[in-house]
This record gives sequence, C-alpha cells and structure tokens, in this order.
Amino acid sequence: MEWILIIGFGAFACYRMRRAHEKADEYAATGMARSPLYWSTAALTMTLLGLSLYMAHLGHEGPIPWPYWPIVVVLFIVILLLRRALKWRYPI
Repeated sequence: MEWILIIGFGAFACYRMRRAHEKADEYAATGMARSPLYWSTAALTMTLLGLSLYMAHLGHEGPIPWPYWPIVVVLFIVILLLRRALKWRYPI
C-alpha cells in the first residue's frame, strides 16, 4: 500500500518540477526573473515563512509574543501588493 503513495508522490513531484521549469522559462523570457520586484517578493515570502515557522516553534514552548502578529499581517499585505505590482508590470 505504501508503494502507491510513493509512486503518487513521485508523479506529483515530477509534474510540479516540469511546471516550475515552464514558469521559470516564461519569467526569463519576459525579464521578470531580473526584476527587483520579483526578488523583493521572494525575499519577503521567505521572511514570512521563516517567521511563521519560528512562531510555530514558540507556540510549543509557550504563548507567542504579541508583536509577531502585526509583523505577519504587514508582511502578508506587502507581499500581496508586490504580487499585484508584478502582475501589472509583467502580464503573463
């Protein structure tokens, strides 16, 4: 039974990798991969992911300090605005 899950996960991973290569080719063709907006969005997304994982780690040890929540909300809003700016600048 486990081999079905392994094969399914492998097929899904291959599909996602192929789709990621196609998207990367589209971004390179339009010049979006060199855009500061693109790299700012990627950096802020990784920052939000790291902060979320850190908050999850803190949640196991005790209450999460309140200043983290407004930071998460502000990062989320800024990332959405940057994504909208990217879609406006590079309509793919």
